[in-house]
Amino acid sequence: MTTSSEQDLIERLRQQDTHALSELYDLFSSRVYSLAVAILGDTMAAQEVTQDTFMKVWKNPHLYHRDEGRFAGWLLTITRRLAIDHIRHENRRSGKSFSLDDENLPELRDPWQDEQARWRDLKHMMDELPLEQREVIVLAYYRGMSQSDIALYLDTPLGTVKTRLRLGMEKLRAAFVETRNI
Repeated sequence: MTTSSEQDLIERLRQQDTHALSELYDLFSSRVYSLAVAILGDTMAAQEVTQDTFMKVWKNPHLYHRDEGRFAGWLLTITRRLAIDHIRHENRRSGKSFSLDDENLPELRDPWQDEQARWRDLKHMMDELPLEQREVIVLAYYRGMSQSDIALYLDTPLGTVKTRLRLGMEKLRAAFVETRNI
């Protein structure tokens, strides 16, 4: 799952080795920043979320457990949660509502050369979904809305939102599995 060099860095981080934090930042900052920009659509906010993500890792390296998944996945989950928290905070502060049209859908990309194709595939898979399924996935996963909030926002019954989300995720999962088997 996690490479031995990553595991070594994590162990050093647990011992408060600042050089390990710097190395982790060098390895993962572009992915973290890219995801934050995709969710937030704002480079300044994305820089803040990137910094907050690494500070959270620095303060809580013990929360990562190798047997529960890859370090990159754990790190990007932290990023996603912090970005959504940022959106919620800004929306409460400013009274903004969500806007959803094709231009505002997040661009899913990863600057790491060895995984660029995977991110392009995910973007393509999202583009292939029916708009109704894509919009509930974007609202849930990239805007942090609950299913009830999505139902209110879209003026759609909650059961319909749940069905669209389930169907969209099943299609993404099936398409992802298919691309990994090729």
